[in-house]
Amino acid sequence: MHVLSSKRETLESSTFIVPAFPLLGIFETMNRYMRIHSGAQQPHVDVRCCWRPLAEAVLAGKPIYVRPAVDNKPPLFELLNVAVAATGQYLLVFFVLVGFANAAIAILLWRICAQRDASRVGLVAGLLFLTSVPAAGGTVVNVRSFAIAAILLSLSVNDPIARGASIAVAGLFSQHAVFAIPALAYDRLRELDRDSGIRWLASFSFAGIGVVAVTFAFVYAVWGQASFHGAVYWSFGAAEKYTTNPVVPSLIGDTNRWMSALYHEALKHLILIVPATIVVQLALSDRDTRRPTLSTNAPVLTSALLALSMMAPLVVRAYRAYWLYPLPFLALLASVGYQEFFKATTE
Repeated sequence: MHVLSSKRETLESSTFIVPAFPLLGIFETMNRYMRIHSGAQQPHVDVRCCWRPLAEAVLAGKPIYVRPAVDNKPPLFELLNVAVAATGQYLLVFFVLVGFANAAIAILLWRICAQRDASRVGLVAGLLFLTSVPAAGGTVVNVRSFAIAAILLSLSVNDPIARGASIAVAGLFSQHAVFAIPALAYDRLRELDRDSGIRWLASFSFAGIGVVAVTFAFVYAVWGQASFHGAVYWSFGAAEKYTTNPVVPSLIGDTNRWMSALYHEALKHLILIVPATIVVQLALSDRDTRRPTLSTNAPVLTSALLALSMMAPLVVRAYRAYWLYPLPFLALLASVGYQEFFKATTE
């Protein structure tokens, strides 16, 4: 009876809370939009200097990825960028889309946990993520919200074609999504035997490569060879200059600024980092009979791997906005940590 009551309570909570995620996501981004609309703030510098001018140039007939319509974001984001500009309400539409993308991340966190009979962990993780988004600059027009949503969509499905296609979509919004590929592949391969694993990995790889090929082929078909070459260069070829810039706060560049930026930004996310770190330590440490294991089916190992791998962009640039990449996985781990804490205090 207690188990049935607990499941019913969780279901009722999900029915109430999950629909609130889009409302919270939209509220956060529209709050930013209204401040811009009133003149209290300006749009993000990337919007002013790169994305909106590129979209307007393309709509005026200029080929994409050829000057003046040049940017270092992959084609899927640029296609969305142009489509949003075509509506005539660039900022409004983009802020709504970013709000929905952030909400989708929260909903997918819940869904991933609910698939493993850990719905309550997912609900708390979604709330922790959304309440932490403003501190990571996730309410501005950005590529990261869309990429992370696609990464979590990939994690939420087991089919290799769907998982490969989803992570490819993520990478076509932000190149940093490639850091999630090993963890997403390992999440499934560790449960399969050798032959099944090889077949799964082949399907996963071909699906991802296929989505990327179709997207770049679309650029070639619509704008021609120069745009295709530009898309390849700005999506992949420009990475070396980006990662080796000596004047930005990075491990390779200005190390002192990098360490200072990491420290100050990490302080904003201690509510996630501290419990997440404790959960990982508990999961990895040896336990004796007096020390119970984590009482959850939530994907702790995969979340830890994704949190770690998605911190890789912070090595390249210790920007506030790059904290958005590991944020959902830290939120999931932190949710497990808070569940374990409250369980221990009530026993």
